[in-house]
Amino acid sequence: MSRTLLASASVLALSSLAWPGIAGAQQKEETTVLEPITVTATKRVQEAFEVPATVAIVEAQELQDRGIASAGELDRAFVDTNIRSRSNRAYTNVTVRGQSSVDYYEPSVQLYVDGLPQDPSIFSQLLPAGLDSVELLYGPQGTLYGRGAIGGVINVVTRKPDNELRVDTAGALHTQGGDASLLLNTPIIDGVIYGDAALTFRREADQYTLLGSGQEIGGTDDLNGRIRRRYAPDDSPLDVMVSTQRGRVDSTEEQFVMESMFNDRIALPIDSRYRLDTASFGVNASYDLDFATITALTGYQDRKLDRTTLGFQTPEDQTTFSQELRIASDPELGNALDYVVGVYGQRLDFERRTPLIGQVSQQTIDSYAIFGDLAWHATDRLDISPGLRFDYEKARARADGAVTIAGERSFGGVSPKLGASYALDDEWRVHGLFSTGYKAGGFTRNVTPENIAFTYDPQNTYNGETGIKYRALDGSLEASLSAYYNVTKDYQLFVGDVYLKYLQNAGEVTAKGINLAFRANPTERLGIAGGLGLNRTTFTKYENSVNPGIDYTGNRVPYAPEFTANLALDYAFDLAEGWGQLIPRAGMTYAGSVFFDETNTIGQKGFFLVDLGLSWKVSEQVVADVFVNNVFDETYAVYGFTEATYGNLYQLGTGRAFGGRVSFKF
Repeated sequence: MSRTLLASASVLALSSLAWPGIAGAQQKEETTVLEPITVTATKRVQEAFEVPATVAIVEAQELQDRGIASAGELDRAFVDTNIRSRSNRAYTNVTVRGQSSVDYYEPSVQLYVDGLPQDPSIFSQLLPAGLDSVELLYGPQGTLYGRGAIGGVINVVTRKPDNELRVDTAGALHTQGGDASLLLNTPIIDGVIYGDAALTFRREADQYTLLGSGQEIGGTDDLNGRIRRRYAPDDSPLDVMVSTQRGRVDSTEEQFVMESMFNDRIALPIDSRYRLDTASFGVNASYDLDFATITALTGYQDRKLDRTTLGFQTPEDQTTFSQELRIASDPELGNALDYVVGVYGQRLDFERRTPLIGQVSQQTIDSYAIFGDLAWHATDRLDISPGLRFDYEKARARADGAVTIAGERSFGGVSPKLGASYALDDEWRVHGLFSTGYKAGGFTRNVTPENIAFTYDPQNTYNGETGIKYRALDGSLEASLSAYYNVTKDYQLFVGDVYLKYLQNAGEVTAKGINLAFRANPTERLGIAGGLGLNRTTFTKYENSVNPGIDYTGNRVPYAPEFTANLALDYAFDLAEGWGQLIPRAGMTYAGSVFFDETNTIGQKGFFLVDLGLSWKVSEQVVADVFVNNVFDETYAVYGFTEATYGNLYQLGTGRAFGGRVSFKF
């Protein structure tokens, strides 16, 4: 089966890549040129086409057209990606290329906003107002990003405050809730200081009916506010932006249904609710030296999660302070060698309380790193990109109550990388990459009397990738095809009873697969974007101290679908002069089957989600939409576990939603 799928995908990929030559000849006068896309997640400005790795970029307009408003919905735009709220959005599971975030405190895919690392608990909150684009670096990114970036990095890029007075506002109402956003940008001192303020709100309607009472439950309110000030005088090399942000999520989404009540969405009447408060402060400063740019990034985040699930209360607090200083060359100079070199430091303080057993667990983790990444333009066609990172981490843990712990552990890691890309001609480029990922060891944060062990060892991932990219000379189509194979040693996995899970090493995991992605404007009216991913991620050597007599070797890793695909289509019809355009749209997403635990006994079969919409683009400033999301009202599980009393319990995805959206820009 896997070989057949691989062969079919390869034929499709080659057909797609061959198409632009034919389409270009037939439609040359009608094509819409796609501008070259640059990526900043590599910590220096590069054309995505030239990066010796798989990179995907989705611009803000496309996300808005598809109704994608949060980072937790980005798997509708990025292939070989699966993002699902696991029990609640503070513990969102992110899987890229089979690397799933089974450790929800340190997800395998890291989220950054304008270069600043984000607390994992806000992964599924709303994307920021003033969004410019979202970038995804596939595969281990240990050299540039260090701990945790095993599956990749998602970098959210916003439009900085500038000298233009503008107001952007948008709102949507639908049968599953609604959302609204407001952004005000204004010069404060003309040509010197600028600022913006943004407010976003989302209401998600109740998704379940409580067993017995018939009460509707499972809704969420998500409110975020942000203020930014930017000092960037005209013709000055200095650019400093300061941001502050607050957010609050109130939710009863942690509801669970028994298998017999799956399709009826009837939830167990057991207290489950939470409040998540987050606050962040950031400084993004850069200085242009002409030959290079020095960048200093300072971030502070504070989160408080007051959570009760199935009657079990486990409030948590976490603060994170990070500092990065780097220097990156100016690629516009055309030097033979481009580089980025930097240092990074972070302190994380964490506390988890379990009032039922009088348990308090605390941790302080200090991380330090030195990193460098080079791009040697050996010839006009050949680029060679080595990189190296040194990490050092010290973890101190203390626990009081039913279990008493006091300990300290230190870890060091080296993360090398070597990539190369070669231009076959002006349209075709091939690349190869060896990259690594590293997660330090430490102390489990879930301390209970049920733990068999309280510490775990570092995890290391070794990845090989090869691929080919195509970019038509007229810019009408871009496509990429890549294959990868990676091995993870000492895989870190949450084990034990569902109420009392804790982190341990579980042996060796292997992931392999292929990705195909493309975007095109074959005519000035038609837009197409899509891709597919085939993946197989399994335990190739299972070792678990909790159950040493049980061997899950050969089982699939939880939350890693074997097949994902997405496709987006739109076509523009011109209306009478002054009335703009009418644009029908269709979006299709397929998520393959997944298992929710390493036993592979509970999971979700593969399913399609179809979204339809119609946009009336009156002008660049005024757009109105009507839409239907999840057209066929697919009922599917995003999380599940086996419980001793009730059997298999599931948490469900959102059902069908009808609605409308309007946006104005002044």
